Amino acid sequence: MQSLKQFDKLSALPLGISSNTVEQHAKFAENYELTLPLLADPELQLISKYTGSNRFGMAARRQSFLIDPQGVLRKIYNPVNAFTHADEVLSDLQTLTEVIDQLGSLQRRQREMQDSITAARRIQQSLLPDLSSIENSSGQIALMFEPLDQIGGDCYWVQSNSTQTWMGLFDCTGHGVPGAFITMVLLSGLQRLGNNLTLTSPARLLEQLDQYLREVFEAEQDKFSSSGAEGVLVCLDHQQNMLKVASARRPIWVQHQGGVIEEIRPQRRILGQSSKLQQWDEHTLILGAGSRLYLFSDGIPDEGNEEGFSFGKHRLKAILQHLEQFPLDVLIDEIGSALQSWKGRAHQRDDQTLIAWEVHKN
Repeated sequence: MQSLKQFDKLSALPLGISSNTVEQHAKFAENYELTLPLLADPELQLISKYTGSNRFGMAARRQSFLIDPQGVLRKIYNPVNAFTHADEVLSDLQTLTEVIDQLGSLQRRQREMQDSITAARRIQQSLLPDLSSIENSSGQIALMFEPLDQIGGDCYWVQSNSTQTWMGLFDCTGHGVPGAFITMVLLSGLQRLGNNLTLTSPARLLEQLDQYLREVFEAEQDKFSSSGAEGVLVCLDHQQNMLKVASARRPIWVQHQGGVIEEIRPQRRILGQSSKLQQWDEHTLILGAGSRLYLFSDGIPDEGNEEGFSFGKHRLKAILQHLEQFPLDVLIDEIGSALQSWKGRAHQRDDQTLIAWEVHKN
């Protein structure tokens, strides 16, 4: 009786089952003053599934089965010592209950974490601009945006008016939640600086963004230790097709008529981190009719295959040159397919972003 109360405290229901009839069970329970529920299975429908036996009466060797709330068989007791069995099962039940409680707590934390990631993803996506909104005034644009996780450390920014278009691509340290958090800080800074934009100099805007990030990172050192971002900023003058470029460790490729790709090399410094360099360099060039610009994060050339080799800039450049006459959306699809084929069964290494921008023919 005392044991049954202990089972009840653990929300466990002990049941006895045999091939005897209901009448035989009643007599057995009366003789031994047994309050344990007894189930009759004279046709062995359940008994045979658990024991494989054709006989399981009161005289048969007893077996016990510990089953969790999900119906999973956790333990089989065979043989059973009638004098110590209740204590043995109670001990196992206590352990199982603790494991189930810990699992439930872990699942709750996982759901809370997933909810947080989902919320962070919505925030990040709300900060990312709609590139199609500037196509009519600035040319054709296509985007490949493949975060390693649900959220990532790559981001892009655009702002356009009747005379000029600004565009930037940034690869923040880390990926997943840490990287995404930095992208939110960076994009918030760009929005604030861009709203008051009276500049025509990407180098000047990059300087202001660098200063903004360093101030944020220094104020929150415990959260942003060793944080930073690579990136490239461009400004296109619509009337003259004049492109100005400033970059931090990220190149930009300019594809001229004939398929030749010119690489504008970046400065070897990181946004948001101190540097001995005092100024940001700026490059200026005039774009010919139908020139294409390619801004990409390092997750594309660094993508690895099953042998550990990287996709490489040379493969990316070869695809761009081969597909020079194809629409940008086709080009993006082909690059995605090439990366998937190269990767095979290997896991994606990093966030992947590519912006392809074909400037209007004036």
